[in-house]
Amino acid sequence: MTPSKDHLPEEIREKILEAARERFLVYGFNKTTMAEIAKDCEMSAANLYRFFDNKLDIAVTMTCSCLADEESSLSQVIDNFEKSAAEKLRDFIFATLYYNHKRSSETPHLSEMVNAICQGRMDLVEQHMNHKIQILTSLIQAGNDSGEFAVSSPEQTAEAILTATIIFNLPTLTPLFSLETLEKKAAGLTELLLKGLLKK
Repeated sequence: MTPSKDHLPEEIREKILEAARERFLVYGFNKTTMAEIAKDCEMSAANLYRFFDNKLDIAVTMTCSCLADEESSLSQVIDNFEKSAAEKLRDFIFATLYYNHKRSSETPHLSEMVNAICQGRMDLVEQHMNHKIQILTSLIQAGNDSGEFAVSSPEQTAEAILTATIIFNLPTLTPLFSLETLEKKAAGLTELLLKGLLKK
C-alpha cells in the first residue's frame, strides 16, 4: 500500500523544498522543472511525485509556511499589552512592510511564484487576507474597548485598512520603491488612518 503524502518521511520533503527554493531563487519558478528538482535531490522524477503533485504544489507548501510566519508575527504585534492601539496599528503596518520588502529583496524571482499562486490557488491568498482582517479587527475592537478608538464597524474598517495598505502587503509591489520611500508612505498613511480612528 502506497503511503499518503502526509505520512512520507519529513526529512525528504524538506530536502525537496530546499532544492526547489534554490532553483526558484536562481532560475525562477517558471524556468524550474520537476525533473531538475528531482535531479538536485538525487532521486527520480517518479519518486518526487510521491511527495508533491506538481511544481505548484511545492510552491503552495512554501507559501503556506511564509504566510503562517507573517501572520504569527502580526499576531504578536497586537498581543503587546504595553502599547496603545494606535502604536499597535503603526507597528502592524510597518511589520507588514518590512516582512514583504525583505521577502522581495531576498528572492528576485518571487513575483513569478506569487503570480502562479494567485492563478492556481487564489483561495490561499484570500484566506491569508481574511486572517489579516481578523487580526486588525481585534486590534480595532480593543481600541474601542479602551476608549482610544471610536469605530462603528471594526471589521469593515479593518478591511478598508487592508485595502489602503495593499502596497505594503504585496511583495510584487514593494520592489517598485526604495525602503526609505515605503517608510515615508507608511508613516503618512498611518497618520491619516489614525485621524479617522481616534476618539475625538
